[in-house]
Amino acid sequence: MGDTLPRVGSAVIVRDEANRILLGKRNKDPQRGSWILPGGKIQAFESIAQAAARELAEETGLEVEVQDQFRVYEVINPPNEHRIIIYSLARVCGGNLKAADDVSEVKFVSFEELGDLPLTPLVRRVLQDAGYLRNEPLREHGGTVPESELLFPMVIAGAAIRRTHRHRPAPRKAPSGNAGHRGPVYRQACLSFDSGVLD
Repeated sequence: MGDTLPRVGSAVIVRDEANRILLGKRNKDPQRGSWILPGGKIQAFESIAQAAARELAEETGLEVEVQDQFRVYEVINPPNEHRIIIYSLARVCGGNLKAADDVSEVKFVSFEELGDLPLTPLVRRVLQDAGYLRNEPLREHGGTVPESELLFPMVIAGAAIRRTHRHRPAPRKAPSGNAGHRGPVYRQACLSFDSGVLD
């Protein structure tokens, strides 16, 4: 594997005027054929918002205005996968919807349709946390997230976090022949900006 780990990515949750969510059908391994939220790797000297807008344009043909950051998630699957993905909220401001790059199909999906699609485990988790799956009430995407929803804190310059204690499932027993590997670990962090941190 030539990439340096962890790999840091930026992805977006985009809703249209009809309150549908933009998804793309993954066109490469792993998880080819699963539906994802558009995004990809942050390049050197590129901001989180710039990376999200660039990746979305490459994958869907749409131009977006990145508004707020939603949450940060971490995927650990040794020995080859360690990703940190920053999810932001965005709105469409131009372009024409068409699949390209790493997706074979793109479309806006209603909340009712979301549960029937083969989503990647991480995207399913993000959409559940956003309140878009399992008849959960929609949340306003502003302010802070209750402490009970934080799984692990991550410090980023200019951001303030609150530590919480949340029940975590017991580790899975490692399959024989692979004693050190427990399967992918999915975690999330929530960041809230505190201007006093920079003073």
